[in-house]
Amino acid sequence: MEYKKIEDKIVFRLEMGEGLMESTQRISTAENVKLASINGIGACSKIEMGYIDLSIKEYVFKTFKGNLEILQATGNITLKDGEPFPHIHISVANEDCKAFGGHLNEAIISATFEGVMQIMDHEINREFNEDLGLALMNVCPIK
Repeated sequence: MEYKKIEDKIVFRLEMGEGLMESTQRISTAENVKLASINGIGACSKIEMGYIDLSIKEYVFKTFKGNLEILQATGNITLKDGEPFPHIHISVANEDCKAFGGHLNEAIISATFEGVMQIMDHEINREFNEDLGLALMNVCPIK
């Protein structure tokens, strides 16, 4: 993994075998990121992604392996329990150039991943919502 902070952005590149979520977490922690948007492209050999099943209030994940192009990874970084929390959705294409995507749990990079974090000078925390079973961004000001 390589990264460089340029003003309010972090430009980063991941290498073969690195995890996208794990690496994003490490960079965010090292640079004390409390709020950012994130996007990038690349390729992966294994990915676990899914969707939220509101009937059971849990994510349902599926794992895919092969030569997968990361068409777009986009999301945000906020704070959850005081730690940077990456929340990324991703779309990939398989060897037939068929695209699919979902909520990213982890992607193991094959060739590379090239990403940018746009840091915002603010702090947003996540709070657990019982009705949905999710930790949602609390964007309301404290009263």
